[in-house]
Amino acid sequence: MFKNVQIRFQTARSLPAPYAYFFTLAVRPAFKDYLAVDLSVTYPDRDDIDDDELIAEGYTRDDDFAWNGRFGLVWQQAMASLVQKTKLETLNEEELDEDDDFWEVSLTAEDGTQKTGMPANYEDWQYLIQELMQATYEAAGRERPFELTYVEPGREGDLEVQITASFAERTINLQTTQNGRSKTKTLPWKTLQSIMSTIYDVDFDPEEAELKRPRRAGAWLNLGTEEWYDVGPYEDITAMLRKIG
Repeated sequence: MFKNVQIRFQTARSLPAPYAYFFTLAVRPAFKDYLAVDLSVTYPDRDDIDDDELIAEGYTRDDDFAWNGRFGLVWQQAMASLVQKTKLETLNEEELDEDDDFWEVSLTAEDGTQKTGMPANYEDWQYLIQELMQATYEAAGRERPFELTYVEPGREGDLEVQITASFAERTINLQTTQNGRSKTKTLPWKTLQSIMSTIYDVDFDPEEAELKRPRRAGAWLNLGTEEWYDVGPYEDITAMLRKIG
């Protein structure tokens, strides 16, 4: 078990505002019950960007974010597992290319021994930290859990698959309804990565979406907004959701 972890991250120098950001993150296990988290995210160099341009890119003038609180044992276990398989390499900022992100991780063991450097498995860190940041946005009420509804209207009855994934709880709940009969179950958390990568591999066009739940035959996907997308042509999506359901 680790005593605490501190992370400093900054996007590559080549990434301009409004996309550039940096964050500091500190996490520590509290007893054997939960993971204490302290996060601060800053988006620099936006003063010269018009509000309309920021909005067009999906940002606002006040996207900086700070949160501290705690998550349950499942998050403590996830972080401990990552720390256990991490090897830190010596970090030399001068050797970073303009397209390289800056990662600095400081790990403190239970005996007080501290190591600082760049994690060799930085992609694993990147993925887990993005999940953790999403969990903080969810806990702060800035974002909702991930929601997905898939329907296949048909003469013999609709098939409906609903998935709700909470990053704060690291849980996935599935409800399948067919011919008026419903069943529910939970899915392993690792399932979410393959679900989201399959879904977001497609660049859906909102202008081609239906704004009401379709009743005509086909395969339709809703991602928690008013848009329903025709996913009939995307066999990877339909096959995955039928199998899950």
